[in-house]
Amino acid sequence: MYDKEELRSAFAELLEDAPCGIVVTDPDGRLQYVNETLSRWLNLPANGEERPQRLPELMTGPGKLYYETLLAPMMRLQGFAREISCSMKVRNGSNLPVLLSGVARQDSEGNPVRFDYTIFDARERRLYEDQLRAARREADELAAIVRTSPNGILRVEEDGVILRWNAGAERLLGRGFDAVQGLRVQDEIRFEEDPDWFPRAVETCKSAPEAVFETVDGKGQHFEITVVPIREHEVGPKRNFSIVLRDISARKKAELRLKVAMNEMKHRIKNTLAVVAGMAKQTLPAEFRASFIGRLQAMSKAHDILTSEDHKSADLMELLTLTADEAGGAQRFRIKGITAMLPSEQVTSLSMALHELTTNALKYGALSEPEGYVEVTCEKIEDTGDLLRLVWQECKGPPVVTPTRRGFGSKMIDTILKFDLGGEVEVDYRSDGLRCVITFRV
Repeated sequence: MYDKEELRSAFAELLEDAPCGIVVTDPDGRLQYVNETLSRWLNLPANGEERPQRLPELMTGPGKLYYETLLAPMMRLQGFAREISCSMKVRNGSNLPVLLSGVARQDSEGNPVRFDYTIFDARERRLYEDQLRAARREADELAAIVRTSPNGILRVEEDGVILRWNAGAERLLGRGFDAVQGLRVQDEIRFEEDPDWFPRAVETCKSAPEAVFETVDGKGQHFEITVVPIREHEVGPKRNFSIVLRDISARKKAELRLKVAMNEMKHRIKNTLAVVAGMAKQTLPAEFRASFIGRLQAMSKAHDILTSEDHKSADLMELLTLTADEAGGAQRFRIKGITAMLPSEQVTSLSMALHELTTNALKYGALSEPEGYVEVTCEKIEDTGDLLRLVWQECKGPPVVTPTRRGFGSKMIDTILKFDLGGEVEVDYRSDGLRCVITFRV
């Protein structure tokens, strides 16, 4: 058993080292006692003359105002305060968020003689509350997006049972959520050409992050549908999925109009080139007709590539494959190396240049011999980013002789590749076969 002195000593130690701050003030807020825990938290000076004299002096500005206007009157009138959230000043440190509770001690006549306060470190609680508020704001923002989205957004279970259905789905499908809640989505959103669209999408999501497809309903309305597994905060034994329905009918109509216009443009350009070729046959001397018409055909092939799917760019390998057909097939025109996507202006210029090189090889170079062939190599130049080198090498052809003058074809190749491709052209009339190196940026 402890004697009274030992108990007093134990209680004093407990008071000083309590897991909370303990403060005693008189009714006017003058500090009578501050335990060691709070002194350590606030880094209070050891010298009593340098320490704050009143409880409000330990608080930040808002806390001081709250103490004078509410806390002190509350302690006098009702005799207690519960979990007041405020901040206290830390000497040479960041403010400390705390929860402050107090109780008034009274004399026999009911007059307050002492205010006892317990102060708890609320940093973790404040952090949690901040995170909770941020999460709530984020949830509210996401909910607003879902509510106002023009797209239909649904939450369904893996067997298709509808759990949520936003206003966008009501507008698109003409039914309220109450009419479809608990029903299967594939029964309520029907596509005649794809009746099992949802089970199929769930199966796709087993091996892919999402399932995206387009379909048409019975009224001819086009939809793009995205099905995504909901992996966060799963509740219950059944996996949930998010479904987004987008009405793409207007986009499909625009694509159809664009396709019709593109086909009409292709037809008109083809007709124009045919008219020009006809005029050339009637106007140009016989020795120039074939080469001029061949150049028109090269432009026409480049135009076909550009208007096939992507009118802004084309694959270099596709362009070289067309040149190979003109040269006599893969055995006579061998392609090696990488490919690249070329903008429209480069496609047209490079197509005409390749046509000139092929025509020259067929007439005078390697392709004029049965065993001759052309090898074209495409490679990226290291440490230059987007610089591409295309090497044209003729093999097993007749001996090459350096020409005494530059023909129209050579001048055209040099001109269009330098100005349209922004590239450099090096032609080497080697005796074992013409070598042309074209370097340009893509």
